[in-house]
Amino acid sequence: MPTTAPPHSPGDALAAQQRRVAGLLAAAPAAALPTRRLPAAEHARLVGSGHFPAYAAELAWTPHQVAGHLRDSARVFTARITRLRTEEDPLLADFDPTAADRVAGYAAVPPLRLLDELQEAQAGLLAAVRGVPEAERARTGRHATDGALTLGDVLDFLPGHQRDHAEQLAALLR
Repeated sequence: MPTTAPPHSPGDALAAQQRRVAGLLAAAPAAALPTRRLPAAEHARLVGSGHFPAYAAELAWTPHQVAGHLRDSARVFTARITRLRTEEDPLLADFDPTAADRVAGYAAVPPLRLLDELQEAQAGLLAAVRGVPEAERARTGRHATDGALTLGDVLDFLPGHQRDHAEQLAALLR
């Protein structure tokens, strides 16, 4: 019988941040998504927080690009969770969120379709996170550039990643 997740599990924390992202994007007019840029003061505030010190280039994105990134990263992390749960010590490919062709490709997706795809990908990610029994958190894998990691490392990263981008969206959409 699977163990029950703790009351403040990564799934609960992830769900809270996903709701925040969805609320911010739903409140913004779709026409504003592709055009808004982060004000300099907000950029300076965010550049040293969360995962942004390693990924400061993400702070140049529009809300549309943030939504595209969250859609893609939800898909990537869902696949990683599945592989970590079903394979022995899998080698996980690198995911370069700032690859020029990836970021440029977001513009080809109409805002409303992108938001639908984001919602679907986020739901899949949340289901994958919530499906992990506590006993599997120690399962291991290797990231192509970052080295050894555990399923628990991935689960613990995700709420903060969503929080960081929620903060970015809040600043972009003020």
